Amino acid sequence: MLRWVRVAATAQAARWRLTHFLNHITERLEEADSLLNPVRDAAETVRRHATRIIRRWNSGHSNARLEALNGLFQAARARARGYRNAATFACVIYLIGAPIGDLFAAGLST
Repeated sequence: MLRWVRVAATAQAARWRLTHFLNHITERLEEADSLLNPVRDAAETVRRHATRIIRRWNSGHSNARLEALNGLFQAARARARGYRNAATFACVIYLIGAPIGDLFAAGLST
């Protein structure tokens, strides 16, 4: 049902679908045993962040750039093991993320 919310065309439709989803899941979880406590926690998290979820339809932004940066940071962290200062870690991030190969190719052709 969360996919149903995600494909809504407008913020109003998404709000209605999200409210419907939360009401539906709340009814089902009232009767369930304690084995479904993680699902209750997840539903409560969705309820707490509902306004932020709906805001996605108005902004048009995604977190793709942040995920790409996080990938660079994780690669740098894996390569910079054993280094003790933040300057070296930042240097490794720049070396991984910067298009230095293009810089060397441009320098060799001139």
